[in-house]
Amino acid sequence: MNATDSAGAVWAMVPTPFTPGGERIGEQSLRALTREMLGRGCTGSIVLGVIAEPAALSLDEKMTVLDAVISASEGAPVIATVMSLDPAVAADEVTALVARFGTSLAGVMIPVRSRDADVVRRSVVDTHGLSNLPVMVQDLPSATGVRIDIDDLVGALAGLGSSLMAVKAEAPPTFSRIRRLREDVGTVVVSGNGGIGVVDDFLAGARWAAAGISRPEALVQAVRRIESGDLVGAQRVIDSVASLISYETQPGTSIAIRKEHWRRQGVIADSAVRPPTMSYDPAFDVHSERMGFAAG
Repeated sequence: MNATDSAGAVWAMVPTPFTPGGERIGEQSLRALTREMLGRGCTGSIVLGVIAEPAALSLDEKMTVLDAVISASEGAPVIATVMSLDPAVAADEVTALVARFGTSLAGVMIPVRSRDADVVRRSVVDTHGLSNLPVMVQDLPSATGVRIDIDDLVGALAGLGSSLMAVKAEAPPTFSRIRRLREDVGTVVVSGNGGIGVVDDFLAGARWAAAGISRPEALVQAVRRIESGDLVGAQRVIDSVASLISYETQPGTSIAIRKEHWRRQGVIADSAVRPPTMSYDPAFDVHSERMGFAAG
């Protein structure tokens, strides 16, 4: 994807549906979910990120997931994520995924793996060299445990040119860090965290957003209003789903709740997760029903 012609892109963060009990990849559900998120206005898909439970997937299963999403995307861009913090493990995975899917991928997303700017820069350069694809960097310390100072992150990414696709900026304060990345790196910045701060993130310079909630159309609508200059209308849209974003993004329960909500919308067949992800608790029903997801 060319960053110069994709302002306002909203990326679907795709979870991995399983068959009951989590035994296998629910390929039919995964294809249906991909089509549904794109049909609700998402520009493309980011696959095998934190929401996809990548640590619970074998390499063969990751191949299955990518194959299903690419086939269901019908030409819409797909970014493959490699979440390992181990450079050798990550390199092997990047090599395997690219050997299988090559130019079917729009890019590769990797996490910030170290507080050391030199290590971060090397990870981007190495990933780009192995894949020949642009690299999106995810700054998400709540998932990785790696918190990098913004000065070090800017130093790591400055001057990387077309090898750097974007930064998915999810470390607080997002609006402050996004401004630095836009001004001092000049890269595309992606607003994440469920979309709760998307208006301020875009005001700070973000150009893309990531949609992981089970109502991605709300984030798509908000971004479209931002792009048209209607900030008040955009904030109203976010306000209307703020409780849902809060409920669906709390650590520990977020993946199972989002899967259950997709199941209740009739998009996927089962909301199973794999350890160590926490399963959906029937005690959550009162909250899900309040959000408009009737049990059944």
